[in-house]
Amino acid sequence: MIRTLALISSVVLSLSFSSVFADFYVTHKISTDSYKKDKKEGETQVRTSTQWFAGDKLRSDENDTSVIMLLDKDTIYSINHKKKTFFALKASTFGMPADAQSDGEQVPAAMISSMMGSMFKMEVTIEPTNEKKKIGQWNCTKYNQTVKMMGVTIATELWATEDVTIDKKLLDKFMASQFMTQPGMQDLAAKMLKEAEKIKGCVVYSKSVTTMGNKRTETIDEVTEIKEQTAPQDTWVVPAKYKMKKPE
Repeated sequence: MIRTLALISSVVLSLSFSSVFADFYVTHKISTDSYKKDKKEGETQVRTSTQWFAGDKLRSDENDTSVIMLLDKDTIYSINHKKKTFFALKASTFGMPADAQSDGEQVPAAMISSMMGSMFKMEVTIEPTNEKKKIGQWNCTKYNQTVKMMGVTIATELWATEDVTIDKKLLDKFMASQFMTQPGMQDLAAKMLKEAEKIKGCVVYSKSVTTMGNKRTETIDEVTEIKEQTAPQDTWVVPAKYKMKKPE
């Protein structure tokens, strides 16, 4: 649960850059600390996430997984490199499967999402502030984001800059795609997208605190590099030997 909500709290960090002049390559450093009754548990976990942006295409890579979004084909691919498998979903439907079976009858995916969503009372708010500071090379403004669901609260400070040109269409679709395999999350995705309209520019730094009972997780996600670079040709394709499967 905490891992899912941490993903939700940081999803707006997925930058989307206009590639009218060039492709962009972006690197994130993500650091996570866990606490129990204010006592730190284990070592700080540090991982790297990278993204490619090129017009109406986006690719995100982290550990053994990749997400490829091709808006011109209305398709999102979710890839598991360890298992060498992938599945494909429509970008225009928030990543929802077309329909599901129930006692031999078709059940609309929208109905499934509604039923699941009613089980998870979700709230998300983003509030602008007047606080400003420079982070790295970017002039930033602070936003406070709060996500609540099933007794879990995530408080996140977001720092966004207008120094980088963003492609809102691609950004919004990528944000929605983060919920494509989470039952009942489509409703929260829609709420997140609506609240994200308050953010001017793109987020280059966030610090989130996830609280569940006496456990707390703190995650810092910071953009460490943005550079113009042409993406390799195989960036936008699923490896030929990978097997397709149904979404779980």
